[in-house]
Parts: sequence; structure tokens; C-alpha cells
Amino acid sequence: MTYAYFNGKFLPKDEVKISPDDRGFLFADGIYEVVRWYEGFFFDMEGHMTRMKRSMREIRLAWPDADAFPDIARGLIERNGLLERPSLVYLQVTRGAAKRTHTFPSPPVEPTVYAFAWGFKPPREIVAEGITTILRNDPRWKRCDIKSVSLLPNILYFQEANEAGSMECIFTRDGMMTECAHSNVFFVIDGKVFTHPESENILSGVTRRNVIEIARKAGVSVIEIPVAASRLPEVSEAFITNTSFELAPVIAIDGNQVGSGRPGPVTLLLRKEFDRHTAGLRS
Repeated sequence: MTYAYFNGKFLPKDEVKISPDDRGFLFADGIYEVVRWYEGFFFDMEGHMTRMKRSMREIRLAWPDADAFPDIARGLIERNGLLERPSLVYLQVTRGAAKRTHTFPSPPVEPTVYAFAWGFKPPREIVAEGITTILRNDPRWKRCDIKSVSLLPNILYFQEANEAGSMECIFTRDGMMTECAHSNVFFVIDGKVFTHPESENILSGVTRRNVIEIARKAGVSVIEIPVAASRLPEVSEAFITNTSFELAPVIAIDGNQVGSGRPGPVTLLLRKEFDRHTAGLRS
């Protein structure tokens, strides 16, 4: 039996009932977070908590029990028998169920809080070989820094990437490469790592922030400035970061080979250092 968390209770997932008047369903009026379980610990739960609370503040959404998320996540891992398996925990908080109107419910209603967990197999083969991506104009709204459940553009372009035989879509805004449909993206030029700075144009990735810190500790120069798509011929390596892939090399963008077409030395070094970092957290 699969267990979920819903509005203060752990219960069988098939017993969860969400109102058709829920604002998450009607308006995508909510936020979400995904955290990874490493068979003994959650990776940077503090970073995920900080981002979750920021997203809620930005959309003026109150969940008084937000600090309970680490316990909720651990409870889902235990109840679903995932203690010894790589797993992910998904949390979604919406503004709750109320009469449909564009203004916030008045008086306020209780938020809807839903979370579930599942085991997965880390994509080691994909990470080792590298992925391909497409490159598209960014059609999204101007608050990509909020981890909103409103992901329609991301879904459409991720689907387009999938149909093209790729595993990500890199977005460009005003000619500058920002991030991917569900990852952050990095480029290596002349041995230096470049990535878009935190702003309203990208989501502040938890893995992104950790990789930047790991890179700098390893003596790799990381420069947080936007990279123009016109500079792609100068890029010798590229990689993406996210919760499930951690760090994956990009070997082609929009049908054009990146560097040698194989994971490069900077990417491989950072992958090795990331693995060493997570291994150290297990001890």
C-alpha cells in the first residue's frame, strides 16, 4: 500500500480526496518542492525549506505548519518502505478550496497540503554518457524564481524535447540562455564555468547552489553571468543540474555537438566531486 500525506494526516494514497474547488486545480495557485532521499538522509533539506518558504512568501500563501515538512518527508519514506532506496518526496501547497474568484478567499481558508514519495533508479548511464537538449525562446512568465505549480510552458517544451529525442530544453530570453524546462544549466568556456545568476528569470536550484560551492572548493572558476546563445560555438562543455539527475553532461544542443561530443574534463571533475560530497554526508 502506498501512503501519502494530506492535510495533517498520513493515509493510503487512494483515499486522498481533493476538492474540485481547490485553487491549485482551478488556478494553479500554489507552490511545490521536491527533495531527494539518499538512503539515510535528505540532500540539503535546509536549502529546500528555505526555497519553499520563499515561494510561499512571494505568492502570499500561509502554511503555519511549514516547519513540519522534514518530519512529513521522513514519515513518507518510512511508511512506504523506502529507507534503503533512492527516493524523491514531492510536496504541494495550494491556497485551499473556496468559491472560484480571482481574489484570495475572504475570509482565508486552510491551505491544501499534499505530499507523496516514490523510489527511483538514479540515471547513472545517462549521466555517464551525456544528454542532448533543444534550444527555444523562453515563453514563461517573469517570476521563474517562484516554484509555482503552474508549469504548462515547461511541460510543452519538455514534451517537444522528448519528441525530438532529447532530454531537456534550454530556454533563451533576449538572446541569453537562462535555464532548462526543469533544470539549471552551466557552460564551460576557456576552462571557466558560466551560469545565469539568480534572478526572476531562473529558479534558484538547490543542486545548482551546491554544485557552485563544490566547484569553487575544487578550484574551478564559476562566473554567474548570462551566456548569449550566440556564444555556443565557444562552449567546450555544458551540463545541467537538478534533484534527480544531480549533474548531467550535455553533449549536444539543438543538434549541434558541444565540444568533443563527450562529457568533458571539467564536467567529469565536478561530477566526481559531487559524488564525493554526497558520500561524505552518508558517514
